Amino acid sequence: MTMLAIQIELPLSKSLLNRAMIAIAGQGNLKTWLEKNSHIVANGCRDTQLLINALTGKNQSGLPSYYFQDAGTPCRLFTAFAAANFTAPCEIAGNDSLNSRSIEALVTALNSMGSDIRYSDRAGFTPISIKGGIKEWSDVRISAAVSSQFASALLLIAPLFKGNKNLIITDSSHSQAYIKMTIDLMNRMGIETVSAAVGTEIHITIKSEYQGSNKILPTDILESDWSSAAFFYPLLLGMPKNATIELLGLKMNNSLGNLDQEITDLNKHSSQGDAALYTLGTHLGIETRETDSGILISRYPTTIDISLHFSEDEEILKQDNILHINLKNNPDLVPALVVGWCIMGKSAIISGIHNLRFKECDRISALQENIKYLGCTLTISGSEAEDHWILNCSGRLFPAQLHVYTQSDHRIAMAFSALKPWIPALSFTDTACVEKSFPQFWEQLKKCTFD
Repeated sequence: MTMLAIQIELPLSKSLLNRAMIAIAGQGNLKTWLEKNSHIVANGCRDTQLLINALTGKNQSGLPSYYFQDAGTPCRLFTAFAAANFTAPCEIAGNDSLNSRSIEALVTALNSMGSDIRYSDRAGFTPISIKGGIKEWSDVRISAAVSSQFASALLLIAPLFKGNKNLIITDSSHSQAYIKMTIDLMNRMGIETVSAAVGTEIHITIKSEYQGSNKILPTDILESDWSSAAFFYPLLLGMPKNATIELLGLKMNNSLGNLDQEITDLNKHSSQGDAALYTLGTHLGIETRETDSGILISRYPTTIDISLHFSEDEEILKQDNILHINLKNNPDLVPALVVGWCIMGKSAIISGIHNLRFKECDRISALQENIKYLGCTLTISGSEAEDHWILNCSGRLFPAQLHVYTQSDHRIAMAFSALKPWIPALSFTDTACVEKSFPQFWEQLKKCTFD
């Protein structure tokens, strides 16, 4: 008997929307755009609302002060914008989570260009005070070792200045897809850029200005969020074998890992690197197909083993059929994939995930803490600099009950919700944290027959 697909309404990609808000503000059209697209703002996640509040001055009192809670992307993008579009001194701060994530590389770059940004407490971290702004562009280098958001922040302010603007991104091996996303969005708004990979560096020239661009961002580029869709992939593993889930508003991937590739029709293809999930999902035994409304996911005819043979990490490393996978360009997919592999009892050798230590929480630590109750482990093979991890799921078990320690991280909470079919007595230290990226997550989860 064929089951009707469960339709899931996803939030818009906050990565796209946050970048779009900065670019539209750079054009001077933000107020008009927000008025015409009030439905987008009303349904937006907490992170995007914090950025809009900052760009429109809604959270000021006295000396402009902007509080970003744990929102790393809005904080970093706005810091660069406030320095480049300087009107008055301001302060930027966050909660303990945000204030523990380094912003040093971005502040150093902005100060080298002429801004006056000072640390209010601990050097290299928020809170910060912006005392003076950038008067003209200076060619600059920025390391993306900690976060590609630093590079995106500089890319988005470059069109505020006249002439050719040159930017060199170093240590760019992680999250290139997000840099690509930023460039694509700027191109859609009429900003001409030229990019070239030179060894491990990316050299970019931004040739035009926001003032010379009268292109209005088409709303169809603001597609649904692949990162949020990821949590329904492992969830499907515990549903009936013939169950299908339709994830609305998604577009398929267009090989975004290559910065030199020309994209001819962005309307038909996703500009999100995490659209690679349609391929990565095969490692969970899940097929992804395009529909008129989004994508449809279904399970391959495989059975999840309940009884497994335990192996030590050393034995895992020697197995010929073990999955070896590099997730450096898809860090936001890691929690969902890891939980999915734990459910399947599928061990793997994972690389490219060291930067998960610098997210809303230390996500590697959060995964390690929670999967141990499933009889699984995630351990480093060699040094952390080598960035190879052994996910050992050979001892996988499903306890009668489990309390998930989310560390107030939205992706940890949503990833472990996939255990609900296997562990009915599943609880969380924090469920409200999903408001950061997917406010309606728990409501959408109920559609999959879980209450």
